[in-house]
Amino acid sequence: MFRKLLISGLLLLLLSPSLVLGQVKSAFTGDLSTYRAELTTFMGPNLNQTQKNNLNEFLTRWDSASFSKTNMIMIVDISSQMSGRLMRAVPHFDDFLETINLFVDFKRDDAIFASWLRGLSELAFDPRVSSELIIRYFKSTGSMIRENVLSETGSVKWKVKGSNLKFEHDTVFYVVIKDATLTCYSQTDSTELYDVSGMYFPEFQLFKGSKGTVTWEKAGYQGKEVFAEIRNYSINTSKNSFTIDSPKLTNSAYFKKPEFGQLTDQTTSFKNKEKATFPRFTTYTKQFRLKNIFKGVNYEGGLSFEGANVKGTGENYSPAKITLFRNDTLYINIASKEFLFTKSGLNSSETSVSLYLKNDSIYHSNLGFSYIAETRQVNLFRTNNPISKSPYYNSFHGLDMYFEYLSWNMNESKIILSRARGSSLGIAQFESISYFNSGDFLQLMGLDNHHPLNRLIKFSEYFYSETFPVKEFAKWLNKPEESVIGLCIDLANQGFIFYDRTNNEITIKKKTKDYIDSYGKRKDYDVINIFSETKTPTDNAILNLSDYKITVNGVKGVSLSDSQKVAIYPYNRQLIIGKNRSLLFDGVVKAGLFVIYGHKFSFSYDTFNLRLGKIDSIKVAVETDKLDAYGNPVSYQVDNLLQLGSAELLIDKPNNKSGLKSFKQYPIINTNAYSYIFYDKIPA
Repeated sequence: MFRKLLISGLLLLLLSPSLVLGQVKSAFTGDLSTYRAELTTFMGPNLNQTQKNNLNEFLTRWDSASFSKTNMIMIVDISSQMSGRLMRAVPHFDDFLETINLFVDFKRDDAIFASWLRGLSELAFDPRVSSELIIRYFKSTGSMIRENVLSETGSVKWKVKGSNLKFEHDTVFYVVIKDATLTCYSQTDSTELYDVSGMYFPEFQLFKGSKGTVTWEKAGYQGKEVFAEIRNYSINTSKNSFTIDSPKLTNSAYFKKPEFGQLTDQTTSFKNKEKATFPRFTTYTKQFRLKNIFKGVNYEGGLSFEGANVKGTGENYSPAKITLFRNDTLYINIASKEFLFTKSGLNSSETSVSLYLKNDSIYHSNLGFSYIAETRQVNLFRTNNPISKSPYYNSFHGLDMYFEYLSWNMNESKIILSRARGSSLGIAQFESISYFNSGDFLQLMGLDNHHPLNRLIKFSEYFYSETFPVKEFAKWLNKPEESVIGLCIDLANQGFIFYDRTNNEITIKKKTKDYIDSYGKRKDYDVINIFSETKTPTDNAILNLSDYKITVNGVKGVSLSDSQKVAIYPYNRQLIIGKNRSLLFDGVVKAGLFVIYGHKFSFSYDTFNLRLGKIDSIKVAVETDKLDAYGNPVSYQVDNLLQLGSAELLIDKPNNKSGLKSFKQYPIINTNAYSYIFYDKIPA
């Protein structure tokens, strides 16, 4: 920059003689002896009192030899150039004289004054420099002398505190600042740089700093706790903001040693310092590992600082990560492009989450997240993002889970799966990952000639990957990308794919191919779909981290086999889900012609049977020769009760959960215990 300024100055010196000749005839002859009279005539009789005072003060000093001869010559030459530019007595010459008077009033030495005059002379001799720029030069110099104000443009003002300004000239006029505080004001707001040294170039409204410090005091931090050291930087003083590359940030709460990055600050004020959003600093290092930022909470990723807030930052394919530990065991991994750190906790509006259950996990690709440090409360919730409505994929229990809100107090072993905050009604759904419904399959196709699930599989084979960009899929379908995005959102919300909106990619889930094969009767499936409906204060479900069982409330009934007509109806509308869709409950089992009442009932998905631990009673129905409107035999309930201590109910063959094959002997009740039949009437 300095070299450019030097070259510019030399060019001006070479060009100035020819330029002088081309100007309008000046009102000044250039003679020192006649300058006083010429100036008085030029200023004219129509000056107001302030302007008269400026002129008279100048003439008094001119007569009293307040100026060196060299400076007097430059004053005359500059006056000639200004007159040749057709600059008027008011305001131009009046500003010129006022600024000269200020140099004398504030006892600036002759060398400083000479430097200023040389800079002004170069501006006046250069036809490329506008008269407006020369006026600004007067006014900015006056403000610098009078108030230490470097620049004032519109509502933006830059002022120096704690140091006198030193005027210099080296091909251009500039101001030297040393060990000062530089403050920017904009309306009622301000920001400050401390321990500043550098040079200010009024002609360019440019400050070239050699050193300085920016603190986070306006964001509520102590000046010695969080601060950035800046070196070799530039600030445009016509603006109320600045950005500086490669400053060094000290923040002992996050760094063992200072970190380099990019600093941005602007004039702001906040009634509440905790809501401050400036200064801002983004580290060049993109991978930090911070342990126990709160108890049991670790962070990995980049860092940026925005006023009172700290942000964890990541990239599309390398997101930042929060890991949550309880008793030294990793339970939750949360990934996002951005986390907000505050003194009270953490949050992010868009995260992907994995909750680990031994070697399995519960996963969701798009949720809101918050952590409250004081209570150690973890919250995961659906947002306005359409992908947020997609289910949690639970590989441990073998379920797709739909619910609004997950909350976990990390001091406890129970995770609550329930209604949205502020809602009185909670609705949740726990659907088997092998669930199939032919009506749903046909509805997905709509009026299209090709089923979307088939198209997904075909393209994945073409692309040689089950993960691919939506843009490429849209090209292959020959459809607008927007309409294909809508399709992908719908399929994600029904649990067929994972949709990464950040990278606009989808990953096909196993459910997609299973649905196609189930419709083609090439694969077994089930109809297990658990609905939960509760009212406050009862939660839909609670996951116990001690045994990984989910207690579900508000369950009226669950169909285990529609072909064999087996369903369960838990007492108190409560059941427990274990690994791979196993169920525990007390209640009623309806199985074909049997209705079984009891306690300690359990369902095994793998063997597809029910263990009836404690049977209270069994009601039996018999089929008659009569048929109903659908051609099915009409059954009548037998009044007698059958009692068994325990039994096993075989619903169907384990590889025939769908009932695609007909085995009329099922359901079967097996027991090794004694049974009793109680008759209401015994024949004589």
